[in-house]
Amino acid sequence: MIKPLAVLLILFAPFVRAQEAPKGGPKVRFLAERVPADLGQVMLVAKEIKSDPFDLPINHLSPPQTPPERTFAVWSVAKNVSLGTVTLPEKGDSFIALLVPAEKGGYSPVVIASNNPDFKPGDIYFHNHSDKTVMGYVGTSKFVLGPAKGSMLRPAGPSKDGPFYDVGLGFRDEQGDRPLSMARWPIQQGMRMYVFFFINPRSQQIDFRAVDEFVEPEPPKN
Repeated sequence: MIKPLAVLLILFAPFVRAQEAPKGGPKVRFLAERVPADLGQVMLVAKEIKSDPFDLPINHLSPPQTPPERTFAVWSVAKNVSLGTVTLPEKGDSFIALLVPAEKGGYSPVVIASNNPDFKPGDIYFHNHSDKTVMGYVGTSKFVLGPAKGSMLRPAGPSKDGPFYDVGLGFRDEQGDRPLSMARWPIQQGMRMYVFFFINPRSQQIDFRAVDEFVEPEPPKN
């Protein structure tokens, strides 16, 4: 004789499995420009399907996550609220989602294909989340970015006295172009970089933060 509880488990087993995130499908790694101290873990949610909770990192990319669908919400577990909606391109199976704070709270995502042939090891993705135009150079390669803009840069012209790039970063205000930082960045083989410009909440001045990503080498071709 089958007990009533066993019958319920049998009837609802397909429904329970439907709530789990699919094992296949695209993979997404996340990097947040900043994370509130009380945020806690997040999940990827689409309709009734939820992923396992995970931490949003700010100093490295997260492990690959499997979203329930190609359009999904990044959901705060503790606050039980959506932090933003991510829509993946129709094609591709590996992505990086940069989460930039939105004006009205939560995040605005910037989605980059991990295997984008235009984003190679050694390249840098700059994103300007400040309210001013930012600019700079890495070696002899230059960039200018208005507010809420992002761009990839391929450094060129390394220093003549070592494996470095001379780097200058600055911003533009009513007084003209002003320096923000001058430094030397090492040339790192097999690494890409993400650089965020933002308004530092403590100083209320423009600041920046750089995060490296190791890129797995392509397997040798037969």
